[in-house]
Amino acid sequence: MNKPVDRFNHHLGAFENKLKEALEAYAGNPIPGLGDHLYNLDARTPLFQLQGLARIEKKAGKDKDKAEEWLLHAKELEDAIGKYDYWVAMIQNNKRWKFPERIERYFKMQAAQALGVLDERLLKLGWIEKDYTGAVRFSDEGVKRFRKSLKKADFHGSCKERKKLLELYRDEANEIHQKVVNKELDLDHVEFGIHEFRRNTRWLGIYASALLGKVRIDQSTGQEALKHFVTPARSSIRHNQLPQNESQEDPLFFLPGGFYAMSDLIAGIGDIKDPGLATEEMMRIGKLFGLTPAAIRKHLGKDYYPHAKVIKDAKAMIRNYVHKENVFSHIAEHFDKQIK
Repeated sequence: MNKPVDRFNHHLGAFENKLKEALEAYAGNPIPGLGDHLYNLDARTPLFQLQGLARIEKKAGKDKDKAEEWLLHAKELEDAIGKYDYWVAMIQNNKRWKFPERIERYFKMQAAQALGVLDERLLKLGWIEKDYTGAVRFSDEGVKRFRKSLKKADFHGSCKERKKLLELYRDEANEIHQKVVNKELDLDHVEFGIHEFRRNTRWLGIYASALLGKVRIDQSTGQEALKHFVTPARSSIRHNQLPQNESQEDPLFFLPGGFYAMSDLIAGIGDIKDPGLATEEMMRIGKLFGLTPAAIRKHLGKDYYPHAKVIKDAKAMIRNYVHKENVFSHIAEHFDKQIK
């Protein structure tokens, strides 16, 4: 997987295989829908990987217009699965919350609509086709269209790509740090502040996994500033283990303490953000169905996470990692030192 086009094709193939598997499962069990099988097969992950590669090419590659097309293609599908994932989580959570049946039906209706949107996008982008009876089958038009565009694109060679990636990582890590320090992100806003910070941070990790061995956890550091984050427990977590490719040319190296600290931060903010957004959503939905705030809070129980607490807890975590630990500055510095 030394060539950028090979990485794209790898993740494309992974999504294609998951779609074929989902179609086979759907043929035997069409309820609730094709998208549900895709969701259960984790088809969202290769779409995230494709977005990661496309974002890299858009920011640091030679064919930015094509990269934008690839990004939108993968994002359309991933967003649709993500929306379904959201409502499935609400349905699962309601086993604890026990909101009235009319609200449960609302959740299921939203989930069904998300599946419908996903079907439409798969059809529009050429991944499935339907005959006159409405029967669904696989279409290779989507993958052919994507690969045809890849063949026409121009990519950096391995050495130049390494330099561009090092600059990209350095600049994005510095930007994350500066946006917090300079208060360019409104951390009093969950979606456009805290969630935006988490999204930007998460892409650094997605890039590393999507590059299939081009990025490695540095094993040569001994006295790094963030060495207290380097523990056997953290290194054994599946999401903290990057793809290996011993034949990879011109690899770049991620500061280990920075990588694990970043992973902790992403997970920690998720644990704050998710119940916070669920609380906001249920306050809105509950009101639509005539429930009082007190009744909604009672249903949510231990999952009740009001806006003020979300902001307070997330801010404290972000300030610790960004201001106190200087995680992103150390990450940026480590990548900058590798630029020749």
